[in-house]
Amino acid sequence: MQRRMLAFAFVGLIFCSLVSIPTWTIAQPVLQPAKIELSLSHHLLRGELMIISGRLSTVPDDRPIALAKIHLQYYRSGETDFTREVIIITSNPSGRFEDIFNTTSLLRIGTWIVNASFPSQFGYEGASTLETFTIMVQPALSLYLSNHGITFGQSITFSGLLFACIPCIQDEVVVSFSRPDNTSISISLRLTATGGPYPGGYYNGTFTPDVPGTWRVRAAWKGNEVTLPAYSQVEELTVEVPGARSDARMFLYAATAAAVLGVLALALMLRRRGSRKSSAGSG
Repeated sequence: MQRRMLAFAFVGLIFCSLVSIPTWTIAQPVLQPAKIELSLSHHLLRGELMIISGRLSTVPDDRPIALAKIHLQYYRSGETDFTREVIIITSNPSGRFEDIFNTTSLLRIGTWIVNASFPSQFGYEGASTLETFTIMVQPALSLYLSNHGITFGQSITFSGLLFACIPCIQDEVVVSFSRPDNTSISISLRLTATGGPYPGGYYNGTFTPDVPGTWRVRAAWKGNEVTLPAYSQVEELTVEVPGARSDARMFLYAATAAAVLGVLALALMLRRRGSRKSSAGSG
């Protein structure tokens, strides 16, 4: 009798366990998928403000998820340790969030990754998204001419400095010489490191204009993945034909002398006429 009762009890336990499995499964909450959208500038200068805005919402009905925690972690490309970490609460009721900071706080230029993540909470599945942006620098490029006025056949020397370029030591600067008819000659020059705490490159060269007239000179550097292009100011160079200036001066002197002589002759003529009229009246 006891064995039968034990057998019935065992069977009952098995039956109850089998019946309770689907009941437990149904009782578990169903997590709804979520998504994070990010909006940011993908290229900006070091020292500018970075503004990263985003929105947390459901999938696929796009309903905002308010008052939820969003983790923002900033990594430099190729590295694993994050430099900046922020926890932001999404606004109510739009589910939006925003992070604003000065890019100098990230310490280095180059390509960065921001990882925005939402841990599973409030009945929603976790979500994450990645975006990249590049912090760049704007260098300064100078150009100096040894002379701004020369005689045709003479040469000039020119030089300049590309300041705050990273990296720029093995790069080239292109100096363009524009003729009076707007055609041009370009010279490529390798930069030489200047040393010191700030990176920079020096260039110099010599040029002989092939036509007289007014030339325009400008230097340019094409930039790279972390440094914007740079351009110098436009410098003017006047190239004169030999003797043209002295001939022009002689012509000016001759014209001035002729004008003076003409005025004196006219004055003398008027004076003589006045004398004749006076003589006739007295007679």
